[in-house]
Amino acid sequence: MEDNNEKLFYPSVEYNKKRRMKYIVLSVVGIVLSVGFTAWIASTGNLMGLFMLFFVVLAVALLPKALKENPVKHVPIVSVGKKEVTVSGKKIARSNVTAVGAVVYLGSVGNSIENRKFLEKTASERPPENMIGSFEVRYTTEDGKQQSEYAVIENVVEAFSEFVKEGKVSYKLGYSLGKEYRVSTYNFKEFLAEEAAKDEHSAKNKVKQLI
Repeated sequence: MEDNNEKLFYPSVEYNKKRRMKYIVLSVVGIVLSVGFTAWIASTGNLMGLFMLFFVVLAVALLPKALKENPVKHVPIVSVGKKEVTVSGKKIARSNVTAVGAVVYLGSVGNSIENRKFLEKTASERPPENMIGSFEVRYTTEDGKQQSEYAVIENVVEAFSEFVKEGKVSYKLGYSLGKEYRVSTYNFKEFLAEEAAKDEHSAKNKVKQLI
């Protein structure tokens, strides 16, 4: 049965295109290096080069996975319904979800010191909306094991809040800027309370318009 209240979240096409290009460039470089290493090993008989060749081949082999994880079509990759959530094609029962996590990707505002101050300030404030970030759903499988599914999506805070407001899972929100990372120190319940107040106000305005 179709869930009319299902919330859909999309990949960032622009972000994924850049990520794909990086993987493709690295793979091309890897192929060139692997050919060079093969020739070098054949000519010198130095087996130490095999270790280096292994990592190069591994990088190339992971290219299809990297392309799959960075879709460039504007179609939903995360959907959140009342009974089920889907992350990158994996359907998960809401009752099996044990934790959710989100990492908001922030853009640089200046030098390393300015970026660090901005990161720490943002982590202490109300979460920004309409942001790109990684979204994780951790759940219990049929055999009782814990497993996670990931996706990089637009509106990551909004997707995150769909689980937090239900109050049945543990949750963690963080921010990333370059190589720096900070856990959010903001009380997310305040964010949910503000959102609920906005929704209530919007609903009252619609009633007034109808009257």
